Amino acid sequence: MAQRIHADFIEAFNQQFTEAIAKKYQQYHQENCHHWDFTFLPWHRKFVTDFWSEIGLPRTYAVLTEATDRALFASLQKSMVLNDQRDAVFVNDANKLNSFTNEDLQQVRLDIAESMICSAFALDLDFKGTNRDFGYNLSFSSQIEQFHDIIHGETSRGMRNVITAGGDQCFFIHHTFVDLVFETWLNDNPDFEIPITKAHFEASPDLKLDYESYEAFESLFLERHFTEEDYKHVRRISAPLSRQAVVFDEIKHVESFRRVIMFHNNREVGRFAVLTGQIESCEGCARRKAHKGQFLLNALIPVSEIIWNINNQWFTWETAKVKFEEIGMSIPKIVSF
Repeated sequence: MAQRIHADFIEAFNQQFTEAIAKKYQQYHQENCHHWDFTFLPWHRKFVTDFWSEIGLPRTYAVLTEATDRALFASLQKSMVLNDQRDAVFVNDANKLNSFTNEDLQQVRLDIAESMICSAFALDLDFKGTNRDFGYNLSFSSQIEQFHDIIHGETSRGMRNVITAGGDQCFFIHHTFVDLVFETWLNDNPDFEIPITKAHFEASPDLKLDYESYEAFESLFLERHFTEEDYKHVRRISAPLSRQAVVFDEIKHVESFRRVIMFHNNREVGRFAVLTGQIESCEGCARRKAHKGQFLLNALIPVSEIIWNINNQWFTWETAKVKFEEIGMSIPKIVSF
C-alpha cells in the first residue's frame, strides 16, 4: 500500500534513486508520456507503479498543501537536467520549490477542489484511431492537470521540462499524489464507466502500444493502492472551499466551437470552451447524443450580476439562457458547495 512522505523514507529513497534509474525513467517518460488526453491518468499510474515496484519502496506521496510535506519534498535533490549543450545529465538540485508562492498554494487547492466536483472523467473524446489528436475539457481528467502543471513548473528546472521530468525524484512523489487524487475521485464515483471500449482499444494502435491488453488498461481504473485515511488528505484540501459551479445537464454534440467567458464588475471570473468534433467519431456521443459539463467560478457571485460573453457576444443572465438553448446547451444550473 501507499504511505505519506516521512523523514526515514528520504534516506532510503536517496539510496535507491541511482543515476541508472533516473536515466531509464527520464528517457521512457520523454518518449512516451501522455498529457492533455484521457490517458494522462492511467498512463502515469502505470508509470509510477512500475517505478515503485522496481526500486522496492512503498509508493509514497506528499500533500504539498502542508508545509511539513513541502519541506521533505524539497529535500529530494537528485534530478536529470539539461546542460548548456542540451544533454540530460544527473545532478543534485538544491533549489526545489524555491519559486512556489502562496498564490500557487491557493491555486493548487482550488484546482483540486475543481477536479473533485467533476462528475465526468473526460468529455469530447473524438476517437479516430489515436488518443492524441483531440481536445477535452469540463472534466476531472482535464481539471486535475491544472494543479499537476503548477507543481511541475514551480518545483525545479528538471521537473518543469518534459524532456527531463521523469528523471527527477520529486516526479514520483508528485505523481503518486496525483494518483491519490485520481483514486479518491474513482472511489467517490462508483458508477464511473471506463471511457474506452474493448472494440475501440483493438482499433487504436497507440493504445495497444502503451498497454499489453484491454484488460491491462481496464485494470488501471479498477486497482486500488490507497486507503480511506489517504483519501481524507484529498477531501480535506477541497472541503473548506465554498465555491459556485455552473452545471450543464446537456451539451449537444455539434461541430461548431462554443466559448463562454463570465465577467463581474469588469473582471473575468470564469471561462470554458466546448469543442466536440464529429459525433460519428465519439463513442460516448454515439450512445448519449450529448455530453454533460460543469466548471467553477473563481468567486462567489450572484448569478444575476454575471455578464456572459458567448462566442464573442455579450449577454445578461436572462438573455444568456436563450442563447445557450440556441447553441445546443441546456440552461445552466448554478450550484454552491
